[in-house]
Amino acid sequence: MVATILVIVVNLENAIEMWYWTGFYIFILFGTITFHFIFHFVMYSIFLRSTFKINYPYVGVTQMTLANPTFWFTLLLICVILLLPAIGRE
Repeated sequence: MVATILVIVVNLENAIEMWYWTGFYIFILFGTITFHFIFHFVMYSIFLRSTFKINYPYVGVTQMTLANPTFWFTLLLICVILLLPAIGRE
């Protein structure tokens, strides 16, 4: 949760401070956020556990977390609160 908030807030604050939005910048901005979610899907997947034959207790945590509406509400609320000072400066 904290890492997800950090990645989103830092990228959105960077987007607020940006003067010129190019296609490459938009690709990198949303690609970073997308890569963060994909990384967590792979890291906590059954595929990783079966491939490397490790006993990893957090398999399926990402799917359960992203299916929870409380996660999304908390993510939205905290991101808005953390972005208010950056919006106020503009």
